[in-house]
Amino acid sequence: MVKKLFFGREKEIGIVLIISIIVSSNGLLFFLQKAIEVDLRRTTFEQQRDLQLQSTKEIAEHIESDVTLVLSMLNGLANSLYLQQGELGSERTTTLLEQTYANSNLTIDSLFVLDNDDIMVASLASKPSEFVLGEDFSFRSWVKETRSSLSPVFSAYFQRVGIYREFITYPIISRETGEYFGTLVTSIPTIPFFSHYGNVERIDTQFLVAFDKNGTILSAGANINLVGADFFGEDVQQFVNHNEILNDLTRDLLSGKSGYGVYDYGKGETLATQYPIFIDGSPEFFIQIVTPTSEIYAKIDEVLSIQQVKVLPIIVVASTVAIAVLVILLKKWNIILAREVKRRTQELEESYEEMINYIEQVQAELQKEKVKKSHSTE
Repeated sequence: MVKKLFFGREKEIGIVLIISIIVSSNGLLFFLQKAIEVDLRRTTFEQQRDLQLQSTKEIAEHIESDVTLVLSMLNGLANSLYLQQGELGSERTTTLLEQTYANSNLTIDSLFVLDNDDIMVASLASKPSEFVLGEDFSFRSWVKETRSSLSPVFSAYFQRVGIYREFITYPIISRETGEYFGTLVTSIPTIPFFSHYGNVERIDTQFLVAFDKNGTILSAGANINLVGADFFGEDVQQFVNHNEILNDLTRDLLSGKSGYGVYDYGKGETLATQYPIFIDGSPEFFIQIVTPTSEIYAKIDEVLSIQQVKVLPIIVVASTVAIAVLVILLKKWNIILAREVKRRTQELEESYEEMINYIEQVQAELQKEKVKKSHSTE
């Protein structure tokens, strides 16, 4: 009975301990994985954020440099001999435009000259243009602004062929008399231009969004159909679900502030970094680089898988060793218990024999007394 009792408790305790080891091992594995994942997500996000902030700044500076080159080109033309002499529509001016255009950034798709009456008198274009010589541009807002300010003007809108363009104007002013001769105009298709600096077509990977100073979208990887729309207009706001984080971020950007934000307007969580583009010290364009955080964290999945492959064998080995040690200890405990049971059983048997001998002696003494009393009675 004692042997069965001890063996039963030993088995029960062993099972409980083995289950405890397995549960503890799995719990440890889960805890380690979770801790590793949280740490990796944090460090990976911070690294991506810092790198993306630096990259956004560099892209903004690159765009600034390219636009400044365009202005330098226009400045050179405006101060050239033929234009300073008022030969705006001459053959020599057209040849000069051709030479300048050939050496310019291929993103420019047109270059033309307006005279003092805002009539096109010379023109070059990379493709057949919707503009024609003799066309009157006096009603264009950017022409009016150039005449009134006598300084370069940036303005963007759709032309007849449905291509959204950024028009850059540069006044032609006599260096000697200050007389206004006319205006140089170049146009840049915004989507091809900004595609040189980032993805402007796909939302499922990192993409670039560009704005002008009025908040008009010049390029948008999230949806190409938003190009030309006011960011704070109803169409765009419906697309972004009136997301306040994105709206506040964009307001800061249009006020000239760089920075970053994390938001989700229904297309998945994204990290956006932003930077203004300064032209002659004034913010004219603004960009956001947007990265789905799923793309950022996708880098972690492979690391976690590798880490799990490394950690799992360690846990399995540790569990196996612990269980093996437990089994050995239980076996030793079993041997000790068996010896103890044997010793106790032997002691009980010896006590039992001594008790039997004592009882037999008592019975023999009683029998002798009985015989004596029987003889005395006779």
